[in-house]
Amino acid sequence: MVQRLPHHVLDLIFQELQPLDILRCAAVCHHWNKVVHKSVYLQLNLRQSLHQSQLYDGERFFPPGERLRRLITRETNLDLLRPRITETDLPDDQVLHTVAGKYVITQPLDQVNKPDPEDGKYTLCTIWRLGESKKVKVSFKPYTDLFDLDVHQDVIIVQEDEGDSHSKTNIKMRALHLFNEDEDAVPYEKDGFRILEEGWEGEDPHNVSLTIGGRVMVWCSGIVWIFDWETGERLGRLPPESPAIWESNLGMAWAGKNIVLGLDMPHSPEDESLAQTAAYLAVFEVDTSYPGTSSLPLLLELPFCTNLLEETVRDLLDLPESASIVTRDQEHLPFLQRNGPFGLILVATEFIINEDATWRLIIVLPTKHLQQFRLQKERKIPPPHGAWKNEWDPFSGLDSIPFSQWSGHAYTWTEPAHSPNFFHGFYEAQNSLRLYHHNYTLLKLHGLLHLTVLDFNQKRLRTITCDFRPLGGLGKIGENDTDAEDEDRRRPIRYRREVIQPIKDDGDSNLGCNEIAGDFVLGNKGAANVILFDGERLFIQQRSAGKCWILDFGVREIAGIPGEEPQTEEQEKGQKRPDPNKVVPGTRAPQDAFVAEVDGENDGTES
Repeated sequence: MVQRLPHHVLDLIFQELQPLDILRCAAVCHHWNKVVHKSVYLQLNLRQSLHQSQLYDGERFFPPGERLRRLITRETNLDLLRPRITETDLPDDQVLHTVAGKYVITQPLDQVNKPDPEDGKYTLCTIWRLGESKKVKVSFKPYTDLFDLDVHQDVIIVQEDEGDSHSKTNIKMRALHLFNEDEDAVPYEKDGFRILEEGWEGEDPHNVSLTIGGRVMVWCSGIVWIFDWETGERLGRLPPESPAIWESNLGMAWAGKNIVLGLDMPHSPEDESLAQTAAYLAVFEVDTSYPGTSSLPLLLELPFCTNLLEETVRDLLDLPESASIVTRDQEHLPFLQRNGPFGLILVATEFIINEDATWRLIIVLPTKHLQQFRLQKERKIPPPHGAWKNEWDPFSGLDSIPFSQWSGHAYTWTEPAHSPNFFHGFYEAQNSLRLYHHNYTLLKLHGLLHLTVLDFNQKRLRTITCDFRPLGGLGKIGENDTDAEDEDRRRPIRYRREVIQPIKDDGDSNLGCNEIAGDFVLGNKGAANVILFDGERLFIQQRSAGKCWILDFGVREIAGIPGEEPQTEEQEKGQKRPDPNKVVPGTRAPQDAFVAEVDGENDGTES
């Protein structure tokens, strides 16, 4: 007789494996398959890997069965576009900046450089939590309203206005706690860092962008500095210090802790039309063998120059030869989505068909695919000054990967420009490997939210070719909502779901995705000024009406054995759970403060 290990022993062994190995074990025999299917811990591990989704900090205190249920319910609702929709008032002088769990953070529209007449202090932002608000104030004057903050790292990075006419060549960046007991922002022990840069000129303000691991990027006039804000250590400069200035820099973005992206179109200063320019996505690696500088390990060609754009557009739209295509001008330069880090890199440009229809060419590249380009590993890193031959063509002489060779790693499409403003209707929300965008015109003129979700998770794409319910070795996604919860969810009209298969052949290539679309009648006409998504809730601000719409795809009630509710690790040990509302001055926010609920505590009660 064959001796079998008990289920609970196999369960413990399988929990030490990676998701792919767990699936392989499930295919060995019926006994092992049953263990994998019935283990809550294994199912939670597999589904988190499949959905590329992380549990919220508050959810980690729940029993594994409840964590699994919440994850499945959230993903099911996202697949079906079935949210709870609520409307809340938001002052029209406040602009959404960040959402994370229970926290919604806004910044003042006009008052950032105006002191409060009562105390003479300046308001950087306002933290909204459970209907209550608290301002974050500083005693110094901010140099600009362009600052960045990170809820999870509990930090705000902002430049101080020191009243010096040469403030752009000698600037002080301040590092402050976001969460404090009162309104005054508390500085870190190393309260900031100073940047000396003679190349920062002109009237353009500095841009600030944070990433994980205490990294911050500050750039202006084509020159980028990267610092560790926790220690004040300088990590790199783009370009390396040299007489040349990267004048053609159009934007920078993080793609991880050590990877920085730059959108570049080298051009001649005499060519005002910019018609013959090339276009590149430059990938820089911070912390290389050259201390204090950053190398250029990869240069990707973009189809934004005249010939490539026309060829790509005709391919995608199947346009006749008689159709004219006009590339961008000074008002329609390419755009790189800058707030990161994200799982997706978003690049776009505009063009005009037959002199009247403005369209956009959009390219989405999953960040993880950057590591799949062999050229990055094989080519020699150029010397610090070698990548900047001159200011108009900084990458002259360097090899690049043609778009035709890497387009299979990206998803490329065209769509009409729904808004005369480049950022409206395109500056989209994204989370993990999903991208969310809407029709700007329909919402503005008719109050109709036409929402489209693009899911670029290739592992998941393979499981939903026929139906989104079967998940291979993972069992099935069930209808996990209770009847009571299902009643207050909105089902979209004209719901559409389409699997776009990857194309890979000699003539064409494109990354596949899962596209979901649906319409919601909000009944409130007005443009969406900001769209933000935290993985569970989609926030849409209509400043003209002083409103903010929240599409919540999460779970409100607690499910499980009657009479049993999730307990924290402290409660299980007989310890008192800390007060989630209390924040010690100068400390990080409590871990359970990121439970994704705005209108009530996540304890199973209704608001």
